[in-house]
Amino acid sequence: MGKKMSEYMAGRDDGLLLALKIVKEDGVEALEKEIHFRNLTGIHTALAKKELDQASVKIKEMTIDTITVLSAATLRDEFEFGKKRISRFINRLNLKAECLMDDYVTWQEIIDDLKEDIGLELTIRRND
Repeated sequence: MGKKMSEYMAGRDDGLLLALKIVKEDGVEALEKEIHFRNLTGIHTALAKKELDQASVKIKEMTIDTITVLSAATLRDEFEFGKKRISRFINRLNLKAECLMDDYVTWQEIIDDLKEDIGLELTIRRND
């Protein structure tokens, strides 16, 4: 059997094992949701959606942390903000991040609001 065929078979076996794990842990409905999620997103991985969600939370938290540090340094260096003003900024940034995560607001709504209110045109680059 060629290398590609053995890789295919290994992937197939991994998929079957993942499906079995999902059914054992959370039932057939969870497997149906997993299949639907993968069809919608095009994500094909050995991780289940639950595991992807856990990993994405860590990625989101790290992203917020890095943006917070970069923003605080910029506000200090370029605009001479002190600890009090930077702390206010961080608190507001965290509040807006929580609103996004809890689906109280969308990125597009924030972008549209900035454009309407102050004429600032921003976009978010997508990896489509």
